[in-house]
Amino acid sequence: MNLNRLGYKIEMVLLIPTFLSIMFIEAVGAQVSQRLQYSPELNSQWSKGTSIQSISNNGEWVAFSEFFSENEQCLWVMASNGSKKFKLPDSDYLNFSLNNEWFAGITKRNKLLLINLKKIQEKRYSNILSYNFSSDGTYLAMIQQTGAQDKELLLLNLSNEGIEHFSNLETFRWHPIKNQLFMVIKKPENTQLIQHDAINLHNEKLLIESSGSIENLDISASGNSLIFQSTQEGIINLYHYNLVEDNLKVLSEKTILENYPGYTLSTRKCYITDNDSKVLFYIKKTDPPYKELDANVQKWKSTDPWIEPRMQMYRENEANYLLSAWFPVNGKVSPIETEKLPSSALDKDHEFALVYDQLKYEPLYKFYSNVDLFWKNIQTGDTTLVSKDQYMNNNFVVISPNGQYISYFKNNDWWLYTSFNGRTLNLTSDLEEHFENTENNSPWGNPGWLKNSERMIFYDEFDIWLMSSDGKSKKRITKGRETNKTYRILKNQAQDFKNSLEINPIFPTQVYSLTNGIALTVFDNETYKSGIAIWKDNQEVKPLFWVEGKMDQTFIDASAGKIFYRQQRFDQPITINSFDLKKKKSHLIYQTNKELLQYDLGNSEFIDYTLSDGTGLRGCLIYPANYNPQKKYPLIVKIYERESRNINKFEPPSDFMDVGFNLMNFILNDYFVLLPDISYAIGNPGISAFNSVTAAVTEVLKKEKIDKRRIGLIGHSFGGYETAFIVTQTDLFAAAVTGAPVTDFVNYYHDVNWEWSLTQMWRIENQQFRMGDSFYRMKENYYANSPLTNVERITTPLLLWTGKMDTNINWNQSVNMFLALKRLGKEAELLLYEDEAHTLLKKENQIHLTSTIYQWMETYLKE
Repeated sequence: MNLNRLGYKIEMVLLIPTFLSIMFIEAVGAQVSQRLQYSPELNSQWSKGTSIQSISNNGEWVAFSEFFSENEQCLWVMASNGSKKFKLPDSDYLNFSLNNEWFAGITKRNKLLLINLKKIQEKRYSNILSYNFSSDGTYLAMIQQTGAQDKELLLLNLSNEGIEHFSNLETFRWHPIKNQLFMVIKKPENTQLIQHDAINLHNEKLLIESSGSIENLDISASGNSLIFQSTQEGIINLYHYNLVEDNLKVLSEKTILENYPGYTLSTRKCYITDNDSKVLFYIKKTDPPYKELDANVQKWKSTDPWIEPRMQMYRENEANYLLSAWFPVNGKVSPIETEKLPSSALDKDHEFALVYDQLKYEPLYKFYSNVDLFWKNIQTGDTTLVSKDQYMNNNFVVISPNGQYISYFKNNDWWLYTSFNGRTLNLTSDLEEHFENTENNSPWGNPGWLKNSERMIFYDEFDIWLMSSDGKSKKRITKGRETNKTYRILKNQAQDFKNSLEINPIFPTQVYSLTNGIALTVFDNETYKSGIAIWKDNQEVKPLFWVEGKMDQTFIDASAGKIFYRQQRFDQPITINSFDLKKKKSHLIYQTNKELLQYDLGNSEFIDYTLSDGTGLRGCLIYPANYNPQKKYPLIVKIYERESRNINKFEPPSDFMDVGFNLMNFILNDYFVLLPDISYAIGNPGISAFNSVTAAVTEVLKKEKIDKRRIGLIGHSFGGYETAFIVTQTDLFAAAVTGAPVTDFVNYYHDVNWEWSLTQMWRIENQQFRMGDSFYRMKENYYANSPLTNVERITTPLLLWTGKMDTNINWNQSVNMFLALKRLGKEAELLLYEDEAHTLLKKENQIHLTSTIYQWMETYLKE
């Protein structure tokens, strides 16, 4: 790797800003009239990916990482108008200060990079473990490692560069409003909780513990209260410190033992509400009833809800802990979770909680549980049944921002429960549109609520709906169904994590405001172009602009003035862009792999085909570079479910592929590549794949551009399974490659994913394999869709590969298929990679696999 290219020194370049006044933004590459002939010797210089990491509040700066083939990365910090840019070593924990004047990050070598964005200056600090800006961005607190166990706090005044040092630091928290710092200092003789005024350089000792420790320090959003735990000789106490009244209250271990016999305070993270009134904390069983018989023996019981590895995880992480609420003003302690209902979901500021028992209906052989879902009043302890036998996938249940409503998806409809009157409404039963994604048996989505929590947002396949909490108003906001466009809310990736629930964050709670308008993404299902639209109350939603290919990694600045996004297409290297919502102008901030635009990277067209049952499908056919209509070419068919949209994914030519397939390696070397979509019938995943793929290939062959004797098939994981099965059904393919495939349905059904501690039964019955029921109720279907059962029919030379640490799909699946082929005298090869799992991480193995797959196709498909 050329290190000079990555530039491990800060580099600032002044550029002349350029703006495009647009309604449609043309691809940069389309402006190149003459293309050069590509050479594989160039492969190593291209960046493989670029990801937006952070933006400043005012939208003037953006930080993004660029990844290269040999595990090298660099960090770019650029002005959104293109006038300034910094090139830095790869770093984590990236943040802009709230006053937009500073940027900081920590390198892999624990150096803090601090950039003054106004003066264009940079400083570095060594051995930094973490840092935080003060609320107004005028101070920076850093934890510096000074010895094997010793840490020091460096408090930097960003205005005058003055530094204060605080030794023996344990942890710290900034006041959310003031320039005050709260620190835990552990000295040999005691542990101190200190409040430090950064402006007046004044310390106040709030608490001194002569022995023991102070842990889990946190401060409320108002800045009026602190919470922390103190541990002395194994005894844990929880404290609430009212900073306004200078009042300290304690929840003692003794109180817990009196209220919860058999439990003690846990050292798990505690939470304090924004208004300082309530503290959420966990208690832990003092003597868990679940113990292993022996360190070397794990006892599995068929009567248990789950297999023992998953039961053990559940006991250790959930069943042994219960969430409770403490009200410091009156000392009241209220249980939220109980032994009967030991799981919950809520925001710390909610007065209600969702509570349930994950094991109620198990075993169901699904990824998530079905539960009886209860709404619990935290103050009174009253519980009300919301939904019986409710599936708890994260997009099936949504809690409103104020905690008073819960929307849930059941029996193909959205329902709403209102906590203050106990009313349940079916919101969608009277609508003609369907809100279920039948392809994966899940709702299209309930992305969130408007600010007052009285109106909620839903998706159907194409459009956005707004419905009132009383069910009287149901309005379709967009008109995507009529134009075959899909509208979705543009979620600000920089802010999403702030809106998740503290307790069990899989149930999302997003809040949107129509005051400045809500930005929407638009996808044209005909052209595969992407766009942005604005939704304002009582105004028609219209796209502002379109781009070729995919637009993702969207960020919106705090003033809703600029949208940042990443753009790409298979023949258009990634760009980082901004769009000014007021000026309605787009700006190209950064073009990756600019030199690649000099080369012919192929062209594409859509292929539409129809199955025997009338189902219409689409594929994308990508032409070889420097295509000659007088020639016939070989074809590679790449499969995995719905591949056609991968026309909008850019990957440069590369020898470093974790699954061995690189689109450009084939396009640049005289191959067509087909990316087909597959439609599935429940109970027949393999047969469905065969029908869809052969229909797509048959349609492509009508164009007489491709030599039907030279067609190759390739897939990985589920696509590997599909590949292995398809070649048992047809001799259409002259060569095939299957990576990490399922080959024996019956064996896989009875296997375990050890990494997740789950059986594979859920995946085959209810997830990607779509069998729909147990092996014991539909054995003929399992055998009919199993590659190994049909292995005698294979005539296609087959290359198999897998990692010997793969537990997602056990590597023995590949071994079994290979041994069958060997015993039958079929043409096959097997690659087993040591110390690799489902995809390959080692660069030498990536090179080997990528080269081997390419040569396999060259051997059988090139004349």
